[in-house]
Amino acid sequence: MKLLDWIRGLFGGKRKEAEAESQPAGPAPGSRPQKACKGCGRMFSYDPGWEHIPNYCKECRKKFIQEREEKQRAGAPRRIKRKCKACGKYFTFPNTLEHYPNYCGDCRKKHQAEMKEKYSGKKKNK
Repeated sequence: MKLLDWIRGLFGGKRKEAEAESQPAGPAPGSRPQKACKGCGRMFSYDPGWEHIPNYCKECRKKFIQEREEKQRAGAPRRIKRKCKACGKYFTFPNTLEHYPNYCGDCRKKHQAEMKEKYSGKKKNK
């Protein structure tokens, strides 16, 4: 082993190892940066290519949405007005529904028909 160590020392092997050990280990080049959630303090990763860097993790955002819907459900029954995701028209529905819809009645029927056709398992003949 002495001869091998002497050869490594001769060609600077130990010097390179010492330089590698002295450099701080940063994040891996392929990894995403991480940020602490302002709600729970847990670290979460995000894509640096996003235009908006989030302040809250997915769980906290889901909790905020759930709390907002619970506030809307509280009190006397009333109607809630929302904008349809597909056509952009406004529609109303009662706040007593378990799940709030994202589509108006017409678009909901079209969307359900498309999903049924897409996932029915039957293949179309071309």
